[in-house]
Amino acid sequence: MKKIELLQNVDLFSTLKKQELDIVARYSRYYTFRAGEVIFREGKHKQELFIIQKGELLITKHRDNQKDVDLARFIAGECFGEMDLIDNAPRTAVARAEKDTSLLIFPMKGVLFKDILQKHPRIFAQILHKLLARIAGRIRTANTLISEKAPWVQNLKKQVMKDKLTGLYNRIYLEEDFPLLLSEYDEEPTSVIMIKPDKFKDINDTYGHDAGDNALKLMAAAFKSKLRKDDIAIRFRGNEFAAVLPGTGTKTAVKIAEDIQTAVNKLDFSQIVTGSKVYFTVSIGVSTYPVHAENSEKLTELAFEMMFKARNSGGNIILSAP
Repeated sequence: MKKIELLQNVDLFSTLKKQELDIVARYSRYYTFRAGEVIFREGKHKQELFIIQKGELLITKHRDNQKDVDLARFIAGECFGEMDLIDNAPRTAVARAEKDTSLLIFPMKGVLFKDILQKHPRIFAQILHKLLARIAGRIRTANTLISEKAPWVQNLKKQVMKDKLTGLYNRIYLEEDFPLLLSEYDEEPTSVIMIKPDKFKDINDTYGHDAGDNALKLMAAAFKSKLRKDDIAIRFRGNEFAAVLPGTGTKTAVKIAEDIQTAVNKLDFSQIVTGSKVYFTVSIGVSTYPVHAENSEKLTELAFEMMFKARNSGGNIILSAP
């Protein structure tokens, strides 16, 4: 009767009738473990369900050269291992009794779950139905959690894709999110602007890298201030910047590039270089989808190429792809 009472509290068996629970109980057995004793180890293949009659146990994950990680703790009345009944995969964690513990284990040692299925197919069809429903529920929950639209996913992506110095997006955005965005716009024009300050190396060599970092922050703020609400500002690499302009043709993109160029040209860096008068010019490249390139990678490469062509032509120039 004690076995049946424990089994009735397990969701997997909750809809079974008494005579059916009797059969499950017949294949279950109590096992006792002293505090600190290992119940199972990593790598072992077992199809078992554990119900804690009394005591407490801890599931841990071993990490090489690091402290083991506690994954879960179970106390009297709780159960675990339902999914192991149909997933005969190697265990990935260790279970250890935290106190003297008594477990009801189904199926008992020496009995295989598949053999019970063959002997009592009607009863265990119900159990398998419950297991499949639980798996489906977990999949739905997992899909909801990892949805691209889930707030925590969005926040995580922002952290990964943000440049710590300037607060702009970093190059990962261009490589991962921009291709998806471009596919959503279909044939609607989208432009990319690539920007590089001319002779920026001079400020690092003359005033140090801290001054260079502060100069980049000023440039980033000025550059972003000239973009519109839906435009995306990016620190591409080093002292290079980029902007993605959704729904924007070449003519408008060039006008925005001119505004950015003027804003940076007017910046006074004396506040970060001990009073010296320092100004910068910028070289800018522009390319537009689908006029100049058919995908995000080629579009970015072309704007980058135009930027360097402008720089090699003397700098402070804006060049659009032909």
